[in-house]
Amino acid sequence: RRRVGRIVSSVFRARDAATAVAMYHAACEMLEGCCPRAARVLEEAEPDALAYLDFPPSHWKRLRTNNVQERANREIKRRSRVVQVFPSESSLLRLVGAVMCDQAETWSGSRYFSERKMAEMHDAAFRMGAAGEHDWAELEKAARKMIESSLELADSVEAA
Repeated sequence: RRRVGRIVSSVFRARDAATAVAMYHAACEMLEGCCPRAARVLEEAEPDALAYLDFPPSHWKRLRTNNVQERANREIKRRSRVVQVFPSESSLLRLVGAVMCDQAETWSGSRYFSERKMAEMHDAAFRMGAAGEHDWAELEKAARKMIESSLELADSVEAA
């Protein structure tokens, strides 16, 4: 399980879309030998797992996390623990609605994505998808080396 995680996590640290796609395919091939079921799941999930690559690279880090959702869930849990027992379902819905309104107000006042960053979405110069001219065989070979070296590094750190 840990090894599968290490193989897959290195894919999402790629600096460009073509390398990420090549590393994803290399990871699937590597997992086919030891964990065929994990490899199948990974192959089926490719469009969803690599969907963030359709956005400009400066957006990638913020798109691959769900911190906003987790923060909202923690806040709902914190406030509902105080009440413990709700008199009705509608009172619970009102509490959750109030928490979500508060979150929306906080979110709208923040500058998570500036206007310049949002403009990148529509500017072709900033979009760096995996499409285009690439030597895929060479990319696959380099991707395999990157994954193997990250595994070696993780193993040596764990052994130390």
